[in-house]
Amino acid sequence: MKHKLTKVLVLLASILNIFFITTSTVQAKSKSTKPVTIYLTRHGETTANVMHLAQGWSDFTLTDNGVKGAEYLGKGLKGVKFKAAYSGDLSRQEKTAQGALKASGNKKIKVKIDQRLRECNYGSYEGRSDIGKNVPEIAEYYGYESSEDFQAKTGKLFQNKMQDGYYELDQQDKLKSGLPIQYRAESSQTVQKRMTDCLTMIAKKQQRKGGNVLVVSSGMAINMFLSTQNYPSYQGTGLANDSVTKLVYQNGKFKLAGKIGDLKYFDAGKNASN
Repeated sequence: MKHKLTKVLVLLASILNIFFITTSTVQAKSKSTKPVTIYLTRHGETTANVMHLAQGWSDFTLTDNGVKGAEYLGKGLKGVKFKAAYSGDLSRQEKTAQGALKASGNKKIKVKIDQRLRECNYGSYEGRSDIGKNVPEIAEYYGYESSEDFQAKTGKLFQNKMQDGYYELDQQDKLKSGLPIQYRAESSQTVQKRMTDCLTMIAKKQQRKGGNVLVVSSGMAINMFLSTQNYPSYQGTGLANDSVTKLVYQNGKFKLAGKIGDLKYFDAGKNASN
């Protein structure tokens, strides 16, 4: 009987030991993750912006104003020490990131390129000489009375609906462009997934050290991501060039840390330059 009791006590001690080791490991792991602050930024002004063209995956370059804008943005970010930087593979995104890093005193940080941070793909609708046709055509396709009716009734999801309009019409080759199917417009869900996957990867990769990360993408793609986050202040409005949406990633969630599409860094840098 005494022998059996000893064995039971040894077994219980082993179980308790395993429990305490597991608990300690989980707590240590939890403590090892730190907040990551992401400065999610729209690129600077491009030649397509000036010409009012839908650029999407098309690689229009920054204008002189766009180059200056990245510098202003960087000057406004002086004092912010970045631990990492990412951009899409479009030149307007990469050049904005490089310019902002240099002007902010973070020129030693190398920009990592990730295709998932690209703008939405508009397929056959990219580069149309009359971009003004796009909204009324998609509004008509969905049965809205006008562009204004379309925008009013879709509200903060207007841009999502526009992207799905590009996708659905391009699948039908509505413009008779003959564009190969793999290059036609994406759905809003496709953009949401790639943006969310990429931003989550960036945040998780950095969370052991924590700190600030500059991420440069494009206006509509950023809005596609933000539309998944249920932020009360999200209205789905267009984002200005060089605007920043500051996010803090912790405990598996992105929390909004300021105004969506904030121009305060750009404005501060511009004022300091004049």
